[in-house]
Amino acid sequence: MAPFVNFENRLAVLTGGASGIGRELLLQLVRQGTHVAVCDVDQGKLEAAVRRARAANPHVRVTAHVHDVADEAAVGRFLDEVVQAHECDAVHLLFNNAGVVGGGSFVAGRRDEWERTFAVSWFGVYHCTRAFLPMLLAADQGVVVNTSSVNGLWASLGPGSAQTAYSSAKFAVRGFTESLLVDFRSHAPHLSAVLVIPGHVRTGMPSPPRSWRRALGSLFVDYQPVPSATAAAMILDAVRNGDWRVVIGQDAAAVDERVRSDPWTAYD
Repeated sequence: MAPFVNFENRLAVLTGGASGIGRELLLQLVRQGTHVAVCDVDQGKLEAAVRRARAANPHVRVTAHVHDVADEAAVGRFLDEVVQAHECDAVHLLFNNAGVVGGGSFVAGRRDEWERTFAVSWFGVYHCTRAFLPMLLAADQGVVVNTSSVNGLWASLGPGSAQTAYSSAKFAVRGFTESLLVDFRSHAPHLSAVLVIPGHVRTGMPSPPRSWRRALGSLFVDYQPVPSATAAAMILDAVRNGDWRVVIGQDAAAVDERVRSDPWTAYD
């Protein structure tokens, strides 16, 4: 993947930017001189994050957009707002970071919760990439950064802890991002894709249950969650260095190694 060296005076679109990794990406982007259009469904937290970003660098343009990325029509309105607010015809960076957890059991869980989790965590990525692709194509260089999960490697939280909706969505994000690598090389060589695979990061998302550690045993010796700021810095370093795959945290690295080395017993 081509390195994306210069962040200054570029335009980034960021979803799920009101908290966690998304908020840290927002703050680190503006400190590097990047203009940002940031989207979230939580208006209060979004406005607070944007105030912090503007204070961190008053010389860049930061705009707040309250939309549900699971709703394709809402994403269309988001696109229109970005074009108007930033007076632009190109986007250089698209961070598909929004996601929610839920829909654990396909058998025993509620259908509406399952479909909501899948819609935000997968269709949010699809809708935003589809909507902003023409503006990425219009840029001199562009990067699509998609946040999958350790559950895009391992579709479980351990024995008795199903994770079907979230895992299905994050496997889809992983496959989509890897397929974009090939597609971009053939049809848009100035674009590239980055796959982010975080384990447990200190965000507003719930912590993994005890079954997670029981299932993987000694792989979690001395394990500590990664701070959101560290995760964001790792993502931006990957974009800058041209690395297409970012595994964040000891737990994600351990699961990645475990599943690759012996996939036949991964769910025993």
